[in-house]
Amino acid sequence: MRLRIQNFAKVKEADIILDGITIIAGKNDTGKSTIGKVLDSMYNSVNNLGAKMKNAKKLRLQNTVSQLMNYTEFSVHISFAMITEVVERVLEAKDTDSEKRVLEVFLDSIPNKQSRIERSMLIKELFDKIAEIKAIPDEVFTKVIISNYFNEIFNGNINNTEHSDTVAEIEIEIKAGKNSIQFQNDTCVDFHFEYNPVSSSFYLDNPMLIDKLNDTDVIRISGKYPSEQEYHLFNSLMGIEISMEERAINEIINQERLDEVFGLLDRVIPGEITYNQKYEYKTQKGKKGIDIRSMSTGLKSFAIIKRLIMNGSLNAKDAIVLDEPEIHLHPEWQMVYAELIVALQEKFDLNFIINTHSSHFLETLDFYAEKYGRKGICHYYLSKESEGVCSFEEVTDTPEKIYKQLVDPSLLLAKEKEMWEEEHEPV
Repeated sequence: MRLRIQNFAKVKEADIILDGITIIAGKNDTGKSTIGKVLDSMYNSVNNLGAKMKNAKKLRLQNTVSQLMNYTEFSVHISFAMITEVVERVLEAKDTDSEKRVLEVFLDSIPNKQSRIERSMLIKELFDKIAEIKAIPDEVFTKVIISNYFNEIFNGNINNTEHSDTVAEIEIEIKAGKNSIQFQNDTCVDFHFEYNPVSSSFYLDNPMLIDKLNDTDVIRISGKYPSEQEYHLFNSLMGIEISMEERAINEIINQERLDEVFGLLDRVIPGEITYNQKYEYKTQKGKKGIDIRSMSTGLKSFAIIKRLIMNGSLNAKDAIVLDEPEIHLHPEWQMVYAELIVALQEKFDLNFIINTHSSHFLETLDFYAEKYGRKGICHYYLSKESEGVCSFEEVTDTPEKIYKQLVDPSLLLAKEKEMWEEEHEPV
């Protein structure tokens, strides 16, 4: 798989191979996170596109019908649930005659003070509005869905702020073909899909997200719902996006692959996440579990991975974006996490894209890649910034360029100490 980016946010140009483990290193504010977010958005904005378009039309119809009904005098309150039911029936109708019958039956069931003429006019108005919405081309809905998704993830900063009129382009190429999207003025203006994405992407940058499994009431009350990116991961952790039957099949298929992976996970997190009125972490059967919100941040990093595996959400060819995974981990656990990445890639044929500032973590990844015979699927990139735009240099054959960037802070401190001691040496 190959990801190409041009003129997107601060990224002037990028051509990134995503076929195993891809590591991106560089100084702060050089576009590293943008690469991972673009990849994740390319996957998830168009995944299940048909269902998303249907839902977008449904919402538009619900609001339209609701507005019309609110201006009509009825003897009873028309609930949104009733409107939703009639909209769903309209969408299922096979022809215009069936749509009209649905509307007629619906209005006949509601006590009203309307004359026959007024009722006929209302049916016609409803029918015309519904026909207008259903006639909107799928292409228009697709552009809106893509625009909304990317704008939420990138806070409305898709095109370069200094060159907003320049076309930003993203392209993902696999064996099945190429999918591409173009943006102008932070809006999707064109797209071209040659294949239907079936794999998922997971963006992991904040282990604390797992807390939200037990914070659903707080989220509901406050209205602070996760972003689309977080929402996808949230649903995957809960196992909402897969059926019981699919989950059972995944467990059977994956069982042979899991022994080695769980051996690594159990070194750090020997228990599992269970649900009993709330999500808990339990290490032994019969022993009282602890609320997942009370787990250490480092433990949560492993718990997320383990949960995605155990509930069947993680499958072959899926992509996992790890944004500075070493931040929340002790150096010893960094070693386990690095080995886990390599083992997961080998067993599940996953695509990892990793942003890191840690020479220790990178060195550990290198070692385990060689140990597992996966060195050939590792790709290294160095991010650079110049005059407000970022570019990426492939340094797979010269990884020392990355290590030069990721200088151990202790070495810098030692040099600083040496200079200070020389300056203050007694004469």
